Amino acid sequence: MSHKLNIEKIKNDKSSNDIIADIFYYCVTGEMVSIEDLERFKWHGIYVENEDQTSFSLKIPLPLGELNLLQLKTILELLKRFNLNVVNFNEGQKLEFRNIKLSTLPNIFNILQESSLSSFFESGHSIKNVLTCPVNGLDSTQLFDVEDLANKLNSTFVGNKNFFNLPNSLQFAISGYPEGCDAGIIPDVSFNARKNLKDKIVFEIKVGSTSIGNIAYSQVIPTARAIANIYKDYGQREDYSSTDFKSFIADLELINFSHILSSMLDFKIFDSSLINSNIEPKKPRMGIHKSAKDGFSYIGLNSKYKSFTQNKLEEFIKSLEENQASRIKITHKSNIIILDAPSKNSENLHSNLLEIEL
Repeated sequence: MSHKLNIEKIKNDKSSNDIIADIFYYCVTGEMVSIEDLERFKWHGIYVENEDQTSFSLKIPLPLGELNLLQLKTILELLKRFNLNVVNFNEGQKLEFRNIKLSTLPNIFNILQESSLSSFFESGHSIKNVLTCPVNGLDSTQLFDVEDLANKLNSTFVGNKNFFNLPNSLQFAISGYPEGCDAGIIPDVSFNARKNLKDKIVFEIKVGSTSIGNIAYSQVIPTARAIANIYKDYGQREDYSSTDFKSFIADLELINFSHILSSMLDFKIFDSSLINSNIEPKKPRMGIHKSAKDGFSYIGLNSKYKSFTQNKLEEFIKSLEENQASRIKITHKSNIIILDAPSKNSENLHSNLLEIEL
């Protein structure tokens, strides 16, 4: 549908905030949604499933991929209350509900909001939720815990109207490992923690797979902001098939991009020597592992199920509660990691999850 539409006109005619009001209007009136507004609905995670618009899906991005017990119980409540068959744990750290009636969306939004979940700004030509490594902060071999910095990146960009009208979407990643993480994709821009020859933590900037230099912790946000502005101001918008960031860099050429970036910053990007510069991306760990947090373990599950029925989700929640675990992470490849299993309960929890085929 989208290839027949003038995407730039669709973005210019209505803002992301305008369409939120329109979503509620359509939900209340029951009017057929225009083709243009259906495209705008996607910005907030709403996708039509059939031509007569009797069924929609709802995608919910998860900041840093995490869910707590309250949020899992909220998901279960939605399945029961709105007679939904399953919730999908999708790649890209997103939840998805299918076969939703448009009229039920306001109630669904309210229930989600009560547990700090939202479908808003799920897609569109904006900056996506930052990618991090699945066991960030839990793995003692990690050089640096990037959770605070990742949250700052999300709060700076996600839902920020100044960065909504980009030529296409933009994906940042940040890692506490020199090698970065295996997310199944190559992020547009990565910031990977490394030690320089003075044993100082710096962040290597990678555009695609190519390093362009190193910056300090305090310089990551300003650098990301400058990169987004360059893409917004210089990216071409006429040929939709080549509006992505990779095509933008190929057209502009990386050396020219680097020069523009340097001119926009009031600090220098250093091309200093690094330790361990050629390593494969860090892969998620399956099974039980000792956490960097005393008394706890994390458990990686190569999940057989990517879709949870009510019964399967109830079993999962029960196993977590019985073993005093309360936080999980959905990885970029839609596997599950239990983040805070007490070590004394980790073997039992792992066995329980294997029994229910997780």
